[in-house]
Amino acid sequence: MTATALLALAAGAMKAQTIVPPQSKGKGATFAIFTDTRTWQECRDELEAYRDVLAEEQLPTFIIYDDWQRPEEVKEIIRRLHRRKGLEGAVFVGDIPVAMVRRAQHLTSAFKMDETTDRRESSVPSDRFYDDLHLEFTPLGTDSTGFHYYDLAVRSPQSIRCDIYTGRIKPVADGTDRHEQIRRYLRKAVAEHRSANRLDQFFSYTGHGSYSNSLAAWTGEAFTLREQMPGVFDGPGRARFMRFTMFAYPKDEVANQLRREDLDLAIFHEHGTPDRQYLSATPPTHDLDGHIGAMKANRRDYARTWVKDEAGLRAAYRKTAEEDGLDSTWYAGHDDPAQLRRDSLDDARTGMLLEDISRVRPNARMVIFDACYNGDFREADYVAGRYIFAGGRTVVAFANSVNVLQDKQANDLLGLLGMGARVGQWAMLTNILESHVIGDPTLRFRSFTDEVDGTELCGGAYDEGRMLRLLSSPYADVQSLALHRLHREGYRALSDTLRRKFETSPWSTVRYTCLALLEQLNDDNFRAVLPSALTDPNEFIRRTAVRKMAAVGDNAYVPHLVRAYVEDNQSTRVAFNISLSLYVFDRDAVAAALDSVLQASYAAPREKELFRKQLEEAYSKRESSDQAIVQKKEKERWRILYIQSLRNYPVHGSVGDYLRILRSPDEPEQVKVALLDALAWYRLAVERGAIAKECRKVWRDKKQPAAVRKQAERTYYRLTNE
Repeated sequence: MTATALLALAAGAMKAQTIVPPQSKGKGATFAIFTDTRTWQECRDELEAYRDVLAEEQLPTFIIYDDWQRPEEVKEIIRRLHRRKGLEGAVFVGDIPVAMVRRAQHLTSAFKMDETTDRRESSVPSDRFYDDLHLEFTPLGTDSTGFHYYDLAVRSPQSIRCDIYTGRIKPVADGTDRHEQIRRYLRKAVAEHRSANRLDQFFSYTGHGSYSNSLAAWTGEAFTLREQMPGVFDGPGRARFMRFTMFAYPKDEVANQLRREDLDLAIFHEHGTPDRQYLSATPPTHDLDGHIGAMKANRRDYARTWVKDEAGLRAAYRKTAEEDGLDSTWYAGHDDPAQLRRDSLDDARTGMLLEDISRVRPNARMVIFDACYNGDFREADYVAGRYIFAGGRTVVAFANSVNVLQDKQANDLLGLLGMGARVGQWAMLTNILESHVIGDPTLRFRSFTDEVDGTELCGGAYDEGRMLRLLSSPYADVQSLALHRLHREGYRALSDTLRRKFETSPWSTVRYTCLALLEQLNDDNFRAVLPSALTDPNEFIRRTAVRKMAAVGDNAYVPHLVRAYVEDNQSTRVAFNISLSLYVFDRDAVAAALDSVLQASYAAPREKELFRKQLEEAYSKRESSDQAIVQKKEKERWRILYIQSLRNYPVHGSVGDYLRILRSPDEPEQVKVALLDALAWYRLAVERGAIAKECRKVWRDKKQPAAVRKQAERTYYRLTNE
């Protein structure tokens, strides 16, 4: 194909971009490098070398460059290359427009910021704008910093189904020339492609506060990893698992692991911001002097962080004196520069900062950040970017642009990476609105088995018969991939297949895949397997079942939840989720379950009473919610806050009252809009049909305010458009 013909691909755009065609032919799939004109001029040799190494892997690659003005210009080229040239993936090098997505928080794992507040902070920077060609967006304009804002269109598909994979190679503000950063990065990416390296050296770190510090949640990772890559970590292969409690300040130990020349994959389960990985907290103290020192440091931090003026500080002194018997000397030094420096140095020991990353020069070829904001590429500098541009051998990261749910499976389908799937191919199966490949999405490891070529398995043409045969594969993640592909292609008997696999598979990773795909089907089989999921040997499946039972809201689940709280109380994350979720069910069902389950329990009488008290206290949140929303015992501002909480914990027994609020002509417009938005999160609920029916009525009722009707339409399609 000539360059002239390729330029015609861009004819629909405002102006033609320069498209450099592949220099070789492959077996079908193609790839594209998008870059800006200046980066092309400054980094041409390295970009062409990267293209050529992909050609060696039978992946013909286009290079497209322009002074891009709008995301639509890039997306149109992607759409046409995908349709005409079998585009498999793309990478964005340098200055490629950032799409800021709104009205799509249900496509994230946890992000639920009020979108009436700061537009930049309440939007999700997401390349799903580019790689999911099914999603439809309504443009909202550009801000002064050059970000482009979009609403997910009202009648867009409401789930992510990526057509290609993408990655970003965006330089960071580390004081060096941005184009020299790109040149250095591309040279090491090319070298890594030619290394034929196997994924057999693994490191996982779990930081303070992750999984509520639950040991039961932490220990499961080692078992699932062996399911996913059997035999790899025996003998010369090595998997190391580290937790924040192992050292007073684990930062140096983490750095030493990252410096390992042989390290292939590192995973961080932690809290994060764009400029920090939170590895640990204040270390435990063991004597009186240590306890006093820690308390004083805490009070100094409080005075600096939370107290805004002298009057506030005096009030804090009084409160501490009255409640704790501590005088103002406990705050001493909070405004002393020397003490501030010492405290800052102690704080820095608990986290990995941007400058630390450049100093450490990480060598892990791939890093997964199961953390908030570490992949926030709208920032000038960010953690994931520092990793790939540091002087070490890290080539690719998988990170989140906003906050992310702890109760998700960060290690899902890792076995495919061990079998040679490209990072981008793996990411297509596991991504959410906020998750992104930072770096080269085409990186792949040499397969640990000659029986499976992960690149071909993920990218080959769909063959239903082959996928069904793969359900008997000796590799757990090959079975999981087959189930994913059957789901994507609409296999008719999938629901029964998933249920049967869930009930019979010895592998927790396969059972989790079945549960996740059944949730997307949202049918009787999904609801039927939840009680057995609640007693699954795998802790993550158990806590997932809790959250899904709460989302469905069937009162028949209540005895199972109460029993799990009593019998599985040592799994603190499971018990924690039950205590948060129980109040969404009906009061009579909860009371009956407490009586019957506790009466039959073998727990000691004192323990039974404690469990009852804990669960009754948890349920008391229901009364507060109903008083605010239904009985109007709170001001409008607080009513709306309670309504917004339904997005996380959908109260089911009060749905009838919520629908009456929508019908009432006396209810404020803002309350109705907030309630309609919250009801859109009842996608799995047993009341979904009734809610959708009422939304349709409200949407078509011309007596309702325009904003109410518009939100009713959006909620209707959220509930009915899968």
